[in-house]
Amino acid sequence: MRRLRGWVFGLLLLVVGTASGPVQAASPASAATVVQSSVLGANTVQAQLLAYLARGDIAGAIAMYSLQTGRAAPAWLVDLQAACNVANQMAGRCQQVARFIHTAYGKLGQTPQYIAFRARGREDYIIFELANGKQVSVSRAGYHVAVKVGDMIHDAYTGPLGMKPSDYLSRLHGRQGIEWEMVSTP
Repeated sequence: MRRLRGWVFGLLLLVVGTASGPVQAASPASAATVVQSSVLGANTVQAQLLAYLARGDIAGAIAMYSLQTGRAAPAWLVDLQAACNVANQMAGRCQQVARFIHTAYGKLGQTPQYIAFRARGREDYIIFELANGKQVSVSRAGYHVAVKVGDMIHDAYTGPLGMKPSDYLSRLHGRQGIEWEMVSTP
């Protein structure tokens, strides 16, 4: 077994050395550090973007991206910022907003899912109760779509932080109630 580990370690050094130039690691611990830093280095910007988004700071994510990469933020990240703009808190914009959110989180390695809400009883209106108590029309056609990422629902009404499904559903209203289902497209 000890011989096998030595052989695997030697192979690891050969592979790492071939992939990234001369290897300076002399022990398994330092070899692991070399491998870990090269793997993590590739995903550092992605991890930092996710951390900014978890705090609801899309503008900070955009600034960090530009600073770290020396390039302008990608369109999908700028679109995510636009999706969370209060200007999109109006009936009829949910499908495009959902596409922007879904695309952004997909690009960040997450598994976003569309979640469709329908007013029961063929009702046309769905309303959402904002944090300030104001009720706004989400749909005049009895259909609304948002994006579920992990255990949070995101749309223009939740803002960049998203909202727990139970909280979201307690704020979404139809005259005869709301039904929801996961869907493949908005």
